[in-house]
Amino acid sequence: MKITYLVDDCEEITVKPRIDNRLLGVLLIPAVIFFLELCTRLFCFGFTFGKAIIYILLFSLSLGLLLSGVVMLFKRRNLLIGLFLSVLILYYGFNIVYYSIFHTFFSWSTVFMAADVTDFYREAIAGVIDASLQIIVIFIPLVLFILYRKKVELFERFSKPHILNFVCAAAAAVLILSLLLPVEANRKQIQALQLNYSEVVKSFGLAIANIEEGRELIFGAPEIEIKNPYEVTITLTNQSDVTLNIERLIFYNTLNIDFDKLIEQAPNSTIRNMHEYFALNPASDKNEYTGYFAGKNLIFLTLEAFSDKVIVPELMPTLYRMATEGFVFTNFYSGQWGGSTASGEYANLTGNLYTSAACLRNSANKYNYSAMGNMFKRSGYYTYAYHNWYGRYYDRDKSHPSYGYTYKAYGMGLEITYYWPTSDYEMAVKTIDEYINCDKPFHVYYLTLSGHTNYTWSGNNMASRHRSEVQNIGFTNENVKAIIACNLEVENMLAYLIERLAEAGKLEDTVFAMNCDHYPYGLPDAALAQLYGLEEKNIRSNIELYKNQFILWCASMEKPVIVDTPAAAYDIVPTLANLFGLEYESKVITGTDILSEKENIAIINTNTGAGGNWNWKTEQGTYYSVSKKFVKSDDCTLTDDEIEGYVVSVNNKVSAMSKYSIYILDYDYYRYLFDSNGKPRYSKE
Repeated sequence: MKITYLVDDCEEITVKPRIDNRLLGVLLIPAVIFFLELCTRLFCFGFTFGKAIIYILLFSLSLGLLLSGVVMLFKRRNLLIGLFLSVLILYYGFNIVYYSIFHTFFSWSTVFMAADVTDFYREAIAGVIDASLQIIVIFIPLVLFILYRKKVELFERFSKPHILNFVCAAAAAVLILSLLLPVEANRKQIQALQLNYSEVVKSFGLAIANIEEGRELIFGAPEIEIKNPYEVTITLTNQSDVTLNIERLIFYNTLNIDFDKLIEQAPNSTIRNMHEYFALNPASDKNEYTGYFAGKNLIFLTLEAFSDKVIVPELMPTLYRMATEGFVFTNFYSGQWGGSTASGEYANLTGNLYTSAACLRNSANKYNYSAMGNMFKRSGYYTYAYHNWYGRYYDRDKSHPSYGYTYKAYGMGLEITYYWPTSDYEMAVKTIDEYINCDKPFHVYYLTLSGHTNYTWSGNNMASRHRSEVQNIGFTNENVKAIIACNLEVENMLAYLIERLAEAGKLEDTVFAMNCDHYPYGLPDAALAQLYGLEEKNIRSNIELYKNQFILWCASMEKPVIVDTPAAAYDIVPTLANLFGLEYESKVITGTDILSEKENIAIINTNTGAGGNWNWKTEQGTYYSVSKKFVKSDDCTLTDDEIEGYVVSVNNKVSAMSKYSIYILDYDYYRYLFDSNGKPRYSKE
């Protein structure tokens, strides 16, 4: 089409409409979304080219064209474009800052769970400062739009180009779906979010991950079919409770559940599949350590962002003694499940894993059979839980009572001095008199806070309190000194508890167990490298960053017990249950008694990068999920011809472990198995 203007009576000027400007206007929003996705990828993961770039490009085009089409429906177009760009930039910027603090992305599932989040303003300020250059970069498109907004033009509404705009948006959406759906690995990632949420962002982009999470929050995650990994090796549904071995009679930690009857009465296919899986899942055997701590008290601690690397013997004699004179687990890992402290705490307390912080909130109205508090409570113990931060944070005021504890926290029955963070030592002082004189054995759970980021002298009051004590300890990095300093509160807490227990004549009858919730992600990469003695490059994807020590100690132990079996946080509950001689059903807990003969699989999810998720380690070796590489251990008994089949077998087991562990909580599975007293609803005759 041409437009003809008549000037005076004889002069004609023919002008072509500025289609190029209008086309650029249409592509402005898609280009900005693509730019923001690339920036997020670069700033958080480092830039690499792969299939993810294609997914991101197509989605940016689809969403951007859709928004451009919406803008064309209105008159004040530049205002709407500015509004869309501002919202997009703020959201991507928020996630970049969030990632710089927590090394994971913001999840909508946690938006209403963290009360009093304003108390983390120090981390927010530090995150903004750390990401200031990145924030400046992502605001460039908005600044350019403001400067050149008068040059931005769009097509008339309901014109052919406008309609074509929507058609192209739909076509891009269909194309990206056609690329995603046929690929099984991608389908699992995007539909089930069974990877760390950050890994989903890396694989598909932030926008796709957000949309998929929103869909799951509304409609739930679709079920993914996983072949039962034990169908080939075990043919009887109900494993016997006893096995005749040439050397000894082997008993198992089982409760004689009649899975055949449960399978017959399953209300749906999901529960039936779970019954079939757990029926075939081998039970762990009773062993020489069964009942080793029977009748003793248990104090279990989830230590905030703790690493055994912070233990300086001359500064922390109590921690050092516990780490070297009890059960010494030399091959123990605390991977990243997604959900930071909440999911780490959940694994420690239940023997199961979950991939988001929603695990604590979702536990509130579920039957948590395997929760440590419930297991000890059923055995006649008094059970208490304490936390020196707000009691409603992550809905712990609802989850922890459902785990079997009488629960107290800051502002909820526990009155301690406000600092950021509060003192672990003071928490011990204020709580020990509630249980130390119990007339029955007690199990006490502590969730600490003193080791929380930020690891600076101004960002952590406990670090500042102990600053003078860590100036000559052999580390030069100030962040490393700060994390060691704040963990002196853990040392003081433990020393105080030991002193009081000794005075009461109960020290030798009390077991201490402790594990971290996650590695100290708040440390900068350079500080992590110095603390762990690892290479700084890609350190957060290095499996060895997630190696820690499950500390298990009792003063009555005559000598240390070295355990080199690969293990993970979810193995703690069944290990303690066996050591204390508790009656429990080992087949329906994700973790395994580390001291049993059953093959243990330590799943080691790392932060995004070359490390990947669903890496695993067994006594045979280590499997790296990204490179699909298996590295044999020194004790590997497999021939080269057997390795491929072994890797496939363990990968199937890991897939089933992760799926059904999540389903245990999502489907309230334990209610199908047990009554309120923890007894099987159906037992074999």
